[in-house]
Amino acid sequence: MDYQTFHAADFDVVSLQSKFDADTVPGLRGHFEHLIKDCNGNVLIDMKSVQELDSSGVGALVFLYKRLKQSQRELALLGVQGKPQELLSLLRIDHTIKQYNNLAEYQNTP
Repeated sequence: MDYQTFHAADFDVVSLQSKFDADTVPGLRGHFEHLIKDCNGNVLIDMKSVQELDSSGVGALVFLYKRLKQSQRELALLGVQGKPQELLSLLRIDHTIKQYNNLAEYQNTP
């Protein structure tokens, strides 16, 4: 899985590339575990480049959301669009996991 990550003062950002599906999810499991166990801030998943999302990707997002919630942390999605947005809306995931257009919007939200 091709992704980039960076750490800021109170959050970590993971930027995903093109697909988040059954083929790419296994490559991120270890990194998600690291974010859950070794980091303290909220986690932002930048999905602006993601064009394909399937049930495995949705499952990984829900898993991460639940695990972060247990430690009073949040998961937010950035830049979701197209087919991935349609799927998240259809499954009503967008009602549970907060979504922002970009990092600046997230940072300016009270």
